[in-house]
Amino acid sequence: MSRKPDAVHQVLAANKLEDLPDSILPLLGRILAIPATLLYLEDARLPDHYLFHAGFPPELIRSLEQICREQFAPLSQQSQPLTLPLSPASPPAGSVTLCPLRTPKGCFGLLGLAGPEGNLPPKTLPLGSLLPLLTHALGNLLDRVDLDKRLTHLNTYLSVSSMIAQTLDLRDVLEGVLYFCMDALAVEAASILLLDYEKKNFRFYSAEGEAKEVLLKATFPANQGLAGSVLETQQAEIINDVQHDPRFYGRLDSESGFQTRGMIVLPLTAGEEKIGVLEILNKMGGKPFLNEELLLLQSIAEEIAFAIRNGKLFEVVVNSYCKQRQGETSCKGCKRPLGSWTPCARYREASIEV
Repeated sequence: MSRKPDAVHQVLAANKLEDLPDSILPLLGRILAIPATLLYLEDARLPDHYLFHAGFPPELIRSLEQICREQFAPLSQQSQPLTLPLSPASPPAGSVTLCPLRTPKGCFGLLGLAGPEGNLPPKTLPLGSLLPLLTHALGNLLDRVDLDKRLTHLNTYLSVSSMIAQTLDLRDVLEGVLYFCMDALAVEAASILLLDYEKKNFRFYSAEGEAKEVLLKATFPANQGLAGSVLETQQAEIINDVQHDPRFYGRLDSESGFQTRGMIVLPLTAGEEKIGVLEILNKMGGKPFLNEELLLLQSIAEEIAFAIRNGKLFEVVVNSYCKQRQGETSCKGCKRPLGSWTPCARYREASIEV
């Protein structure tokens, strides 16, 4: 029985891209009788390009990745494989043949096959029916990965939206929202900065991470830093190297000891009213922030902005109407005093009696 379908079954059984190096690539090497294989993926359904490999010496991996990135665009326009020489001092891979993975929608990757003497064994190319089957199976895997990502983002948005809608305490729920964002994006810190009533300074309304205690006491001018720039332009930004951005306001890092490497900064705007900014800091492992993460946060930022504006409006109502009518101590002993934009229980009961 042919083992070629086994490689396809391995791909179909994979639940995530990270399963491929330990499943399909070694199996392909055995089936095709070659010493090493690689898989390079570059597609809009993925947050970044990926290189998976098996059998190549570690010192070749960086150059292999560079070769794949350079050759992907030209090879995506053709169906014929391309053989390129590698370092003769790094056996068993004297060359690598890159086969484009094409579907009717376009090319999404390259399959790399190693040859010891500059050529692959004659039986290896053109891979017969195996390459089309693998291409189809890998395309389906990318579709599943993309769908899982979209479902995760939708679940994150719905969870945050539900938290905000059901809260009785805005500050508590925004703390929860920041934790949720930090977990979903795997980051080190997050904060919400609000404009003061004069619209001249930022203050940290909520913050999570190592610098929390310092930040909650800090203020700085609203025209300074990346926060000030984003608030002014009303354009969310990804900054993956803040230390080399001249707009970066480094005073808070100096005071807290926290080192900011990368940020996503988003304006918080309710209608036409500028509320403040949302900052997400430092991906775990030093990874860069991606555009898809910014898109997720934009929908969350809008929910946060309107929640804060509504909270401020209710605070005005409490101070100018409710306390005047019911008295400053009318909520004494209440487990949920006037701390949200929903009428308090005692006010509802009083209205019913009237």
